[in-house]
Amino acid sequence: MPDMSNAVYFAQAFHHGEAEQHSYVVAIGARPVVEALAKAEHARLRGAYGVAIYRTRFDVAVQDNFRLIGYLSSDMGEKWTCSQPDEAQTA
Repeated sequence: MPDMSNAVYFAQAFHHGEAEQHSYVVAIGARPVVEALAKAEHARLRGAYGVAIYRTRFDVAVQDNFRLIGYLSSDMGEKWTCSQPDEAQTA
């Protein structure tokens, strides 16, 4: 299990699950706050955007050190997945 003392969370909204278009960061910070803001933004957007919640660490390259921890689907019902191996496998 990774050291969680250095963890930071962020939420990113994606227009109908399109990772390459129409995305923006919703919130960055502690997990409870990011999750609450992600849920509020998801409700505000009324199904047009899915919202992914990620965990990373401070002072690292996010593109190489992130973990998808939750996804609120758009009205298209897409599933967002993480291509990284399970943490149990990497520990």
